[in-house]
Amino acid sequence: MAAHFLMPLTNSRGLGKVVFLSGLKFPIVITPSLMGEPMLTSQAFYFLERMDSAAAMRFESPADIPSDREMEYVIDNYLFEYSKRYPDSKMTSKLTEFVFWRDHPEDHYNWFDWRLSECLVLDTMNDDTIIECQDPNHSCKEIIYDWCLFRSYFQEASEEYQKKLQAAMAIHATVTTQEHSSLGTGTFKLPIIRVSDGLLTRDQAEMFEVIEPGRPKPGSLTYPVNRGFPSESSFQVDQELISVTNCHDEQLLAYYFSAVRDYSPVSQFKNYYNVLEYFFEDAPGKLGVAATKEKEQIDAVLRWAVSADNLSKQIGSLPPDVRNRISKARTTSSGEVIPGVNLSGTDILGEYASHVYQLRNACIHSKKTRRGAPTARIAPSTAEEETLKDEMPIMQWLAVQCIERR
Repeated sequence: MAAHFLMPLTNSRGLGKVVFLSGLKFPIVITPSLMGEPMLTSQAFYFLERMDSAAAMRFESPADIPSDREMEYVIDNYLFEYSKRYPDSKMTSKLTEFVFWRDHPEDHYNWFDWRLSECLVLDTMNDDTIIECQDPNHSCKEIIYDWCLFRSYFQEASEEYQKKLQAAMAIHATVTTQEHSSLGTGTFKLPIIRVSDGLLTRDQAEMFEVIEPGRPKPGSLTYPVNRGFPSESSFQVDQELISVTNCHDEQLLAYYFSAVRDYSPVSQFKNYYNVLEYFFEDAPGKLGVAATKEKEQIDAVLRWAVSADNLSKQIGSLPPDVRNRISKARTTSSGEVIPGVNLSGTDILGEYASHVYQLRNACIHSKKTRRGAPTARIAPSTAEEETLKDEMPIMQWLAVQCIERR
């Protein structure tokens, strides 16, 4: 019997599509997903752009199931490729909140609603150890068709609620106005509610669960979401197919995704810098140069990982206002200044390596003075920290080049 696994993804809200990834040890599909097993907290409708996402996996036999760590490693390599295509995406497998869990198979209660409610679960149709089971609306176990006894009540109430809301959504009000601030003067027929695109019923939102990895619709830009056959509730979403062939160093991916998922520019910089720092001894050796000081080691890493032309091209792809700001001196939290990058200089690699080194000192060290002189410091949660956002596209790109060069 095949085993299905779902891994929630951090910062995955609003994905709004299905992404099939293949080429490594096992394929995965990333889909929007309902989190926390909603029952009492279930909604009649969900907006696609507000749904979080999860990576779905399928294994045909127990022998095929990898360890949790290996599962995460494969997903990280897939997400690394996705991140290269969408640098602004913060989606990662590094969880900040646990939204799935495993119920004990022998327990007669299962968790729902973020583990704040428990529903009685009994296989009344097949479990011979259950002699009888009754409730006010079910006189014997033979007419209880759902292993979750609460679901039959929930289903009926939920469907009635949904139908009433759908009927209300179709209502228009006839309004007559005179010199109204926004309507003006006249008679208008207006919907009492206006809804954005991407509204799904609960049943439609749950349909994402049946999408299996490795079964995309080749040649199509969209994917039909249904329960195996077309119905009134079937709908289409965008699909993307990504093939991945390379796996990368597990620790480097950990640094990389710690940067990707963070919202603090200082923390992001530190983690991207850790990727570069990993090669401080290797890069000089590969280039055949001596580098004993950190500034020299940064310079060596950049010259080993990228060419001057590629770095110039990458900087040139930044928005003009960002290029302008990184070329000018920046005032740090301490009031000291970090010079800008000379974009017209003859040695862009050396120029940018020096820039990274100065940013590194300002982000990592918090010493008020060094040898009696004030130091440049960029403190978290300050206006000065926001200036670091301009540096993230190039730092992220450099981290990617280093990871792929290894």
